[in-house]
Parts: sequence; structure tokens; C-alpha cells
Amino acid sequence: MTRNVLAVAWKDLQVLFKDRGALMVLFLMPLLFATVFGGAAGAVDSDGEGSPDSEDALAITCYLVNEDPGPYGAQVVDALSGIGMLDTEQLTSADLADQKVADGEEPAAIIIPADFSQKIDAAEPTSIRIIRDPTQQEAAKIVAGIVNSVVAEIGVLAEIRYGISAVLDDSGALEGADPEMRRAIEAQTLGVVWTQVEEMRRNPIISVKSQDLEGAETGAPWNPYSFLMPSFATMFAFFLVGFVATNLLVEKEQGSFRRLLASPIRPGSIIAGKMLAYGLVVFLQVLLLFTVGSVLFGMPLGDSPAGLLLLTLVVALTATSLGMLVGAFARTSKQAETIGIVLGMVLMVAGGCIAMGQLAFRSEGFTYYLSKATPHGHAIDAYMKLLAEGAGLVDVLPEIGAIAAMGALFMLIATWRFKYE
Repeated sequence: MTRNVLAVAWKDLQVLFKDRGALMVLFLMPLLFATVFGGAAGAVDSDGEGSPDSEDALAITCYLVNEDPGPYGAQVVDALSGIGMLDTEQLTSADLADQKVADGEEPAAIIIPADFSQKIDAAEPTSIRIIRDPTQQEAAKIVAGIVNSVVAEIGVLAEIRYGISAVLDDSGALEGADPEMRRAIEAQTLGVVWTQVEEMRRNPIISVKSQDLEGAETGAPWNPYSFLMPSFATMFAFFLVGFVATNLLVEKEQGSFRRLLASPIRPGSIIAGKMLAYGLVVFLQVLLLFTVGSVLFGMPLGDSPAGLLLLTLVVALTATSLGMLVGAFARTSKQAETIGIVLGMVLMVAGGCIAMGQLAFRSEGFTYYLSKATPHGHAIDAYMKLLAEGAGLVDVLPEIGAIAAMGALFMLIATWRFKYE
């Protein structure tokens, strides 16, 4: 039986590798996509290490209107301008920003109200308004998250300032002092306290450091290829669906299955041989992408070869099983090819393969849960954990299990539905 499986696999590989168009789609296009997108992200500098400014190329652009003449509005503006992944375009009025967002020019606008500093000084509740484009909700959510982080920082500063003012009032130390002197003393005290806060941040009493077994500190510099390569590897692995389905139907149309069944080869050996052949193609895809990513672009390969191997095996079998499923339901090879292309595109989008830096598909929301309904979403998550976070095999077993369950379901339905004649 093993010899028959290998014979079928070898025959399918010979057919596939004679198709130059298929080779370009399966091997050349993933490299071109990853290289172009990675270059656009400013992923690497001249020595191959991840550039600290590489997040800037993936920045979200939004509008910013500061109507507050006080110090806190200016602090928010300064803080937002220092965030690499957020590119703010300042406008003069909230109405103009509202109109531009409504026209779909950018996903969101940040509006700092005129009484922002005044209310903070008076210890009254205040808020920063965010105008969102309903058609770009995911990007707008990211903007809102960034603003919340910035406001939290400003809020700490405001609380300290209010506390200083309250202590000085209770102590009576500044009783009868003119407003100018009072402001100067409060500002000086705030400066001393905030300097201490910043010093504690730089040199905390308790700090957490990651070290390897030899005691050397470990780190994970941001490298876009750790995100791009898994996305494109998964995306193009499932582009194989159309090739598998088309091959099945072509063999049926040409009578190859009839001849195989007339030989001593069993139907199970035929299916196993085809899965072996196309599974090997997926392995070669992933091996090529990750090798190029590591050698040319400094992409980390993680610390778990076993995790990468098992994950790739499960992805390969699931992609092949889905191809078998399409072949079982399609009536002609042309129909199988069309369904394979459309299905590959739909799963590519739904699974988050082309989301910007995967941010939208990693945040709770509709797109997150949609991606979890596809093998793509689980595969990308698992690859990212292994490559970018240094996770081990045990850490990605839930994702591997989910992909394997989908693959088993595809294969069961395909086996039940497929007719060899």
C-alpha cells in the first residue's frame, strides 16, 4: 500500500511541477507579496535588523482638532504626535473634521473640547470626542484605544496636580499668596513629583526581565516579516485548494480514476497519495518563505521547530482536505477551478491574511470572531505565537486542534460525497 501511495504522490507532483503557472502562484507570488509589503513597512535596515521606525509605515491616519487653549490639550497633542503607528493631521474645526470623516477620507477624527483643561483643573469630568467612519470601524477602534491610553497618562498627571493643589489649600501655606506665586509653586511642586514618577518608571523597584537558561537577556524586536510571512504562507497554502479540486475532476473527466481503480491500487491509496503530494507542496511553500524571511530579512524562527513542523503539517492536510471537498461537490474541472479561486479569496479576507499588521483581526469584534471560523485565523495566530513571541508547542495546541478539527470535517464530507466514477 505504501508503494501505491508514493506512486500516486509522485505522479501528481510531476504533473504539478510541469505547470509553470501553478509554480508561480504557489512559490513566486508569496515571495513577491511578502517582499513588497515588508519593504513598504520599512521592515529592515541595512544590517538586516528590525528598524525601530518600521511601525510608522503601518500608521493609521486620522484627523485631530484641538480646541483647548490650556496645557492639557497641548499635552494630548504632543503625546499623540509621538506615537509611531498614528499619523495625525491637524484641522481647524470639528465641523471640518466631521465632514471629512463622513466623506470617507480617514477613519476617525479626535476632537479635544475647548474646556478640556478648564474642567481638569476644576476636577470635573471631561472627555475627548472621537468621530468614527462606520465603514472603517476596526481602524477607528484602534484610534480610540490609542487615545484612551494617552488620556489615561494625562489623567494621572491631572490627579497629581489636583492633589498638590488640595494639599496646599488644606495646609494654608499659600494663604494670601497672589495667583502668580501660587501657580509658580504648584508648577514647581508638580515638576518635582513628576520627575520622581519618571525616575521610578526608568528604574522601577520591581522589574521583570526575560532571560534564557544561560542568564542572557532575551528580547523580541519588532519585525514585520514575523507577521507577513505567516499570513502569506497560510493564504497561498489554501490557494492550493483549486489545484487539488481541479486535478481530481480532470482525472475523472479523462478516465484516469477508472484506470486506477482497475489496477491493484485501492481508493484509499489514491486519496492518501494525493494528500501526500499536495501536503509536500505546502511544506515547500512554508520552507521557502520562512528561509527567505530568516536569511534575507532577519525574521526570527522562534524556539519550537516541533511546533512549526506540526502546525505546517496540519495546515497542509487541512488545505488538501478542503480541496478534496471542493472536488467532491464540483461537477466539472472548470467549475472546481472557479470555486477554488473564489473560496481562496473569501478565506483570505475572512481569515485576516491581508489585515493591516493584523491589528484589526486581533482585537475583539466581528472580524476577530469571523477569522476564528476559518483555518486561516487559527493558523496565523499560531505562526505568530511561534515566530514573534517565542511560544512552544504546548502554547499553540489549541490552534492546531481547531485547524485539525476543520480538516477532519472537510475530509469526512469529501469522502462521503466523492464519486470515483
